[in-house]
Amino acid sequence: MRVVSRASVVFSLVLIVAIAVGYLGRTSELSEVRDERLIRAAEVGAARVDALVNASIVAVDTAADPSAAVTSIRSVYPEVAACAFDGDVSSCAGPTGFDTRVPELASGGRPVVVSDEELITITVGDEALALAVTTRPVVTDAFVEDDWSVWATTVEPELGAGNIVEDNGLRQTAASVLAAPGTFVVAQAPAAVALPTAERNFYLVVSALGLLLFGLAGTTLLIEQRSLRERATFDALTRLPNRGEFERRAEDSLATARDDEQMCLLLFDLNGFKQINDTHGHQAGDELLQVIGRRLSTAVRAGDLVARWGGDEFVALMPGMVSEEMAVRRARDIAEKVAGRTRLDGVRDAVRVTVSVGIAMAPIHGTELDDLVDAADEAMYRAKRDGSTTAIAQPARPASTGLAVPSA
Repeated sequence: MRVVSRASVVFSLVLIVAIAVGYLGRTSELSEVRDERLIRAAEVGAARVDALVNASIVAVDTAADPSAAVTSIRSVYPEVAACAFDGDVSSCAGPTGFDTRVPELASGGRPVVVSDEELITITVGDEALALAVTTRPVVTDAFVEDDWSVWATTVEPELGAGNIVEDNGLRQTAASVLAAPGTFVVAQAPAAVALPTAERNFYLVVSALGLLLFGLAGTTLLIEQRSLRERATFDALTRLPNRGEFERRAEDSLATARDDEQMCLLLFDLNGFKQINDTHGHQAGDELLQVIGRRLSTAVRAGDLVARWGGDEFVALMPGMVSEEMAVRRARDIAEKVAGRTRLDGVRDAVRVTVSVGIAMAPIHGTELDDLVDAADEAMYRAKRDGSTTAIAQPARPASTGLAVPSA
């Protein structure tokens, strides 16, 4: 099961990475297409401004009077507004709404291009005959999106014509107008690109599925790892620490104990447990072990370490025992709380439970856990043999201390 969970986590991560790579690749591709169209928009705009300038020059060169110049240019570009003048005589025509004006001519009759927010005005000719043509931006919707901008300007772009620059979230490029040196057509678009709705929805759905799979697989793996840690740490039946966990924690406690600190190790054995198992079945025996485990957990102090040692044996490590007398009193008190009549499911009469407790003191009976367990085990069997509730390991302290080997 863990292999499947790990494979699912790896697969979901690979899927998420693949989606991210695909998304970035697609947006990069769209960015390249956007830049190509942006350059094309500037080039088309510059070409159309160039054509309009040249058509205006031809109209001025071939017209006999202002009216003829206006008629000539509007026959080619009917959408423009045009005004021509010859001294005091002027002629204007074109769609309403244009603010058509003839700006001051540049020296030498060079074409002058003026652009504001929405209009481009081109003036050609000289004092003998001048023509001003006003039109809206000259790039069609085939090249320009709704959030794009294209305009003519006489301010040279920062990196010159033909290059793309990015500033404040905008991409910008420019193309030169050949017929009007110093005039440029600039095309500008947002730097960010948006995927088509269908593609964006696809990536959103697949990403959500990948994240969901990763979350489920990761959660399952964490639960399995936690379960493994619990199985390695706790006894499945009583939920107390198991033998391995007790040994690890007890050895740490013994290793870090102060030189003057005494600890007490108690080894509990249930008397008559085999008979209960044989008479009432293993289910009743398991329930009894659970009851004993709960009683033992509540009988000890907060800082004591309790575990199931194995079979019907339990063990406790109790720091802060200042004397053997104190250890014996605590052992008897715990034994009284653990023992007693117990009702079990499926068993008509309450069963009577008694325990035998072996007591070993550190460092009196040893400083290593194995030595303490051996000493407590010997004392526990002696208590069981003698019919006592508790027995302390040998050798006990000399009688001059007022302590003999206690028995129940």
